[in-house]
Amino acid sequence: MSEAKWKEERETLLERLRKYEQIAAESQAEAAVYRDMLEDCYEAAKQAYNSKDIDLLPKIIRFNSMGFTMPGEQEGKALGKLFLNAYMRDARWLRHAKKALEQIKADAENLPEDNETNAELKKRIIAAAENGLITHV
Repeated sequence: MSEAKWKEERETLLERLRKYEQIAAESQAEAAVYRDMLEDCYEAAKQAYNSKDIDLLPKIIRFNSMGFTMPGEQEGKALGKLFLNAYMRDARWLRHAKKALEQIKADAENLPEDNETNAELKKRIIAAAENGLITHV
């Protein structure tokens, strides 16, 4: 196989791999949407069973009380894509915010402490940046 043919074949395979990765990510997001809805249904059923009041089900399940039903296959896929896009957007935003806080902290550490006010300000800026960099779970 020639090198040009090999490179062409490699690019084709990489493009297919990217497509399959996108499909896998969307499928996982779709599953997350369904899982959230199913957990709500399970919780509602458990509460109705424990209270021995089946009439509670439509009141407890938030999407049933709004006239919403479980999405079909196409709606589930659309919700999965929206969920994935929102997740990716938030992940990018958080990555940029983290870099900005790291830069603020680094810049603050270089501030001179030539008087009491500057020293206090430097400590407060560094503390605020460090607080923002803590992983909150």
